[in-house]
Amino acid sequence: MTPPPTTPVPLSAGGYVLDGCVAADADDVARALVDPDIALWNPGVVRPGTSARDRALLWIADRSAWAADHASWVVRDLDGHVIGAVSVHHLDDAHGTGEIGYWMAPDGRERGIGAAAVDVATRYAFEELGLARVELFHAVENQASCRLALRCGYLLEGTARESFVYGDGLRHDEHLHARLAKDPRPSVPEPR
Repeated sequence: MTPPPTTPVPLSAGGYVLDGCVAADADDVARALVDPDIALWNPGVVRPGTSARDRALLWIADRSAWAADHASWVVRDLDGHVIGAVSVHHLDDAHGTGEIGYWMAPDGRERGIGAAAVDVATRYAFEELGLARVELFHAVENQASCRLALRCGYLLEGTARESFVYGDGLRHDEHLHARLAKDPRPSVPEPR
């Protein structure tokens, strides 16, 4: 595995840009982090007693610099505002593995942007970081994430029972999907 560089590498996903997040993105990120679906399925964004803008600034600080264990991007709409995020994290040099996570703000959903972003980030993980396997976990109830995973070539490998505490404070079963570097590249439609 090749460790990611310390500064984000911009990527293109069918006209949409994945790049590093900056403090100027705080308002867009704050609006996204208070979305009920994002808060439920991404529990790290929930910080009781912290304003949405302060949570956004903490989130940005955590993801703006890349490290040996993660590479993170925001997804920008055609006008440049943030409509989503994707991250390849839990990078394991010894095993050549990682995990992918993502969210899309309401104005970025149902346009194929999330699938395009996950696909391009996965290709980066295989081609640039040299990973052999990327895993994707989602709560069983999160059917939108299951559809996205399958669309992006992540095969369903099983169910991990009560494996993760989500934003509702409850333990949820999760589907484990994975994609291997040697798997056929899926045909992900261009985003709208």
